[in-house]
Amino acid sequence: MIEFKDYERSMLRGTPCQDSVGRWTVNYLAFKGPEGVDVPPLIMLGGAFQNFNSFKFSLDYLLKVAPVVLVDLPSLGENQQLSSELGMEDLSDLLFQWTQRVGLQRVSLMGLSLGSVIASTFAYKYPHHTERLIVTGILTRPRKSWRMLLEESLRTLDEGKMDEFGQAVVLYLVNHNRLEETEITDTVRRLFHKQMMTFGGNDQHRYRINARRLLEIEGILGYPSCPVLVATGEYDNFTMPFENASFAAHCPQATFALIEGSDHVAQLERRDATMNMFAGFLRGDDLRTYEGIRVYEPGTYQHMEQRGEPRFVPCNPKARVVSFSPVDGSIAVDIPVHIHDMGFFGCMLTYDTQEFSLAEHSRDLILCLDGSPVCIELLVFEHTENSMRCLFKHGSFDTAYELKSLLNDQSFFLPSRSSLRPVDEQMGQILRIYRAG
Repeated sequence: MIEFKDYERSMLRGTPCQDSVGRWTVNYLAFKGPEGVDVPPLIMLGGAFQNFNSFKFSLDYLLKVAPVVLVDLPSLGENQQLSSELGMEDLSDLLFQWTQRVGLQRVSLMGLSLGSVIASTFAYKYPHHTERLIVTGILTRPRKSWRMLLEESLRTLDEGKMDEFGQAVVLYLVNHNRLEETEITDTVRRLFHKQMMTFGGNDQHRYRINARRLLEIEGILGYPSCPVLVATGEYDNFTMPFENASFAAHCPQATFALIEGSDHVAQLERRDATMNMFAGFLRGDDLRTYEGIRVYEPGTYQHMEQRGEPRFVPCNPKARVVSFSPVDGSIAVDIPVHIHDMGFFGCMLTYDTQEFSLAEHSRDLILCLDGSPVCIELLVFEHTENSMRCLFKHGSFDTAYELKSLLNDQSFFLPSRSSLRPVDEQMGQILRIYRAG
């Protein structure tokens, strides 16, 4: 049987309790809830980069409502056990087996980001053992562009570009285009970046395992029948609001809410609003009365806008895409394109003729804007004979600032003027990007 202890924040940095299910190890900490309240405990499953100490502020809210059990399954959190053969459904089954082993016959679950898939699968497969479910950052069917970002992070990691890897992770999880709204500090972003770029061997292995688990998901296994809270930051561009809404729309007892002024890490940016909402949901409160969140009525969010950030059309749409040969560095692609529209995370380009194989160059093109020093690496995720939809391959804070500044510069969208930089100078900038990579 599991032993619930009085909560002390110092315990989160100590050695966790461990239990075994077959050859797999489960790390956990269990804390008592409020006296006199008899409700099922809340199992908390974090995202890929969270450890028990990440929940130190969350517990101040949640332990007023219910007992809490923090769980790290193999390869998650600070559980160092490598488990490449376990998929998301396997992990949910392992969690269920463990709850039965330690006498937790009925539980509520909270899954953040990667943990949301495990928690929701548990709730779907074991409805008679699930009281309530909270998920943030969940996908029903991962979009192609999202898969490309994850694959690109693996490629960067495998090439040992740890600084670029760290910056890329931060730039995709933290919406750099909405820093004014989310108010996430430079200090938090720098610490997050440092954590990523200093990954040791085991951390890198576990990142690969968890990324491949996500890439193997074709779609959600099923939708829970218990009361479900689906919440997401209104500026989340990693698991977008419409994707979270799609999951909620399939759950018969779902509440869907946007956390105002936040992105994928809402629990850091809007802690009070987020945690008060979670606690209120566990109590069964009417969340429409809560500040800092926007609760949608059932039937109103099935067809949310899929584009998270605005797109702009420059008055001078001329640009070029280039690529270089990995063999000798010679120019392999150099064609004129027109910018149909662009935003912070991507663009749509059109062209008169396709003189290269997009299948071959979908991951190595660089966009060069006419009249701007900004050069951005691209990931092409959709194309026709005369157009391509692209993600910007964010892996540099400096380039992200330059792009954000450009998008805020209304002069770039005034009638076209001659290029501000000679072509040969711009090509020098492109070569520097290529050689740095």
